[in-house]
Amino acid sequence: MWNKILLVLVGALLTIAVIMFVNTMQLSHHQIEPGEMQPVMIDQDAMVSRFSAAIKFKTISFENPADRDTVEFAAFLDFIEREYPLVHERLERQLFNRYTPLYFWEGSNPALEPVLLMGHYDVVPIDSTDIDGWDFEPFSGEVSDGFIYGRGTLDNKITVMALLETAEYLLAEGYEPARSIYFSFGHDEEIGGNEGARMVSRYLEDNGIKLDFVLDEGGVVLTDNPFSNKPVAMVGVAEKGYLSLELIVRTQGGHSSQPPDEMAIAILSEAVAKLSKQKFPTRLDGATEKMFDSMASKMPFATRMAYANRWLLDGFIRRNMASEPRSAAMIQTTIAPTMIRAGVKDNVLPNEARAVVNFRLLPGDSFDDVENFVRNAIGDERVQIRKYETIQTSPSPVSSVSSDSYLQIQQSIMNRFGDIYVAPYLVLGATDSRYFSNVTDQIYRFMPVQFEADGLARIHGTNERIDVASYAGSVGFYSDLIKRVTE
Repeated sequence: MWNKILLVLVGALLTIAVIMFVNTMQLSHHQIEPGEMQPVMIDQDAMVSRFSAAIKFKTISFENPADRDTVEFAAFLDFIEREYPLVHERLERQLFNRYTPLYFWEGSNPALEPVLLMGHYDVVPIDSTDIDGWDFEPFSGEVSDGFIYGRGTLDNKITVMALLETAEYLLAEGYEPARSIYFSFGHDEEIGGNEGARMVSRYLEDNGIKLDFVLDEGGVVLTDNPFSNKPVAMVGVAEKGYLSLELIVRTQGGHSSQPPDEMAIAILSEAVAKLSKQKFPTRLDGATEKMFDSMASKMPFATRMAYANRWLLDGFIRRNMASEPRSAAMIQTTIAPTMIRAGVKDNVLPNEARAVVNFRLLPGDSFDDVENFVRNAIGDERVQIRKYETIQTSPSPVSSVSSDSYLQIQQSIMNRFGDIYVAPYLVLGATDSRYFSNVTDQIYRFMPVQFEADGLARIHGTNERIDVASYAGSVGFYSDLIKRVTE
């Protein structure tokens, strides 16, 4: 009898092994072949000089908009008007809340829905505690050893300036698009985009303007993507939601020499500790599933086999991804305590203690889901929970990866970068593009630059820089894409 049981088990294992092997071999992919990209005949030295000059404007967005240096923002707008005369002569321009310009390049075929290419020129402040870590002054725009240095070189004046260079070049060449084009350059993306991008989207909606697609900042070409053996261009097709909750505890204060059993800081600390130990459920779906689908057959064999047999190994895949913060954020809503406030003196018990916890919501999770999760995790009625007065955005819809628009973007990426992979992905942060789901269901997020994953730390970080070749190549990418989608 034991021999028969053993034979059945061996047979079952062999059957499973055969099924897994066949599934692995049958995996398809969605990669395409690169084509030819027409050269862009722009004086590179002059182009780099203009970009360097743009970095010198201190267009910093502070948490309090009243702290904005409006002189710098106005000067930047004057600068681009001087440097790109054809754009300002031939394209219609509107300003929203004085500092976000929207340009309209009218096409010859009004039956075609226009496209929107966008970026933002505001930047985050400099961390004064790490100023010595910069090779050059953060707003110098210094060009050295093939790099352009300064705040905004990556986030996100590169997109703004490259689009302006492209438009000026195409106008000078006499290019006439069949499809209309909008260019939008936000002035307050770093603090939520309420005055800029949100107003632009509302204007389009109020005027009944539907867009074919939107392309904003987002993914880049990663030379060391962990899921493949080749550089991968990551195109954002969705982004996580944003919500912060404030935890508040109020107790009777008093002198620290006679501490009572219930103290605000102690209760709050326990609540934050409880919440920090909890994890939202993991899901491999939506944009992250599309990412794996797009290059599954190109992955290393072990990864390929696991993904091809999710019916058996889905839990293993999710546990493995959840063990590393960068990949964990792709499959679950994240929890991050970010602020805590209490007390006025070392020998006084505070009456109140507050903490702010930030959540980045996976598409499919809602604000109510998060609040219920937090209440259950803390389980203490002494802790009040309320929405913090800041940005609150639901997770975005997931855009199609089979639409003509996505395929055109994919082709332009291949034409620019050659033999690489292109994959959709879930954007973990927030971009201004989220405001435009009211006028299109096709929103994509990609910047045509290439570097290693460690280079991402320079975004909002110390020694922000972009290599000259990437900046020059970005104009080639936008030129190819504009011609591809508007002819």
